[in-house]
Amino acid sequence: MIRRLIIGTVLASVTAAAAAGCGGGGDKAKPEVAWAGKVCDGVTSSGAGLSFPQIDPKDGAKSAKALAGFLTAMEKRLQGMETRLQGAGAPPVDNGQAALNTALANLRGTESAVRTASTGLAKAKVTDAKSFKAAVTEAGQAMQKVQTYQGPTKDLRADPALAKAFDQAGSCRTHQL
Repeated sequence: MIRRLIIGTVLASVTAAAAAGCGGGGDKAKPEVAWAGKVCDGVTSSGAGLSFPQIDPKDGAKSAKALAGFLTAMEKRLQGMETRLQGAGAPPVDNGQAALNTALANLRGTESAVRTASTGLAKAKVTDAKSFKAAVTEAGQAMQKVQTYQGPTKDLRADPALAKAFDQAGSCRTHQL
């Protein structure tokens, strides 16, 4: 159960980073494709290098601390992704600002859920396997939003012009994102 919760979280983070960005620029002739390329270049690194900690439910205190640290690192990655999306600015398509606002709002909601789970785990009085399970269960409740989050690209791709721009950005195609 614990591993499934966290793996879901990792997948959400990686999916968010990968889906919102790919490496490499886009077709400079089309502003929306260049914008997608900029997003791809800026966001890809946000999800890289995050690894799941070693968890031993028998050593609940150590495992809770490791898990809280992992979630804190994930939160920082999501914040980096938010900064990069903001840095790219509004996409140059009709209703581009609205699409970006939606993506940012959902990203912030995910950040908040991860922060709540991390803070809860860090503050939990974990002394054994039973208290560890209770703390992780509580964190899991806070992370329910993360389990269904598919990343900012889902929000951005809801706009047909942006979906096409992401599809046309060379590196996004290369990474099949």
